[in-house]
Amino acid sequence: MTKNFQEKTYIVDDNLTDTLTWLLHHQDCYDRFYYDAIQQQLTVEHANGIDIIKAGQYLNANYGILITS
Repeated sequence: MTKNFQEKTYIVDDNLTDTLTWLLHHQDCYDRFYYDAIQQQLTVEHANGIDIIKAGQYLNANYGILITS
């Protein structure tokens, strides 16, 4: 199954590369992201605050801002 990174919604899985690719396709919905390699933790800063992105989370870029579950 191929993933469509242009879609406005995305479910995070264990593949960090895919999550980063989706984020790069939706740069207008967040301010920045960073990855802590030691803690293996992806963090995204956006208009609603700061979220640590984990597998199983639902990301939504439909409203021009990043919404996470």
